[in-house]
Amino acid sequence: MITNKLLKVARAIAEYEGWEFYGADTSSAISGTKSWRNHNPGNLKASPFAVGSMGGFSVFINDEIGFFALVWDLWKKARGETQTKLKGSSTIYDLIKIYSAEPEDIVIKYARFIEQRTGILMTTKLEELIK
Repeated sequence: MITNKLLKVARAIAEYEGWEFYGADTSSAISGTKSWRNHNPGNLKASPFAVGSMGGFSVFINDEIGFFALVWDLWKKARGETQTKLKGSSTIYDLIKIYSAEPEDIVIKYARFIEQRTGILMTTKLEELIK
């Protein structure tokens, strides 16, 4: 089930991934961040909802589909239905460690960002996001 907790985490991920517009000219996709240009708030690398890819990241037809794809991806991970080996008993920290594939200090920074934005601890099990 899509819950408020799941949506909060998705929004926090989108914010951390830079899904915001930095340039003044909204008619130019080059002016925004990679996630903005690709309509990919989560900087997903693969998704069945993508219409293509650019620079190793999925491209979506619009922002709504891109955000839906992020929420769907998180939901599938919380159910243990992805190749990442994440499951319901995995934590938000585990999610970020796999999701970001960054060094430990960046993973901690990312997970703390999610905690600050959502009030949901990094030790929260993914299954709690969909209950």
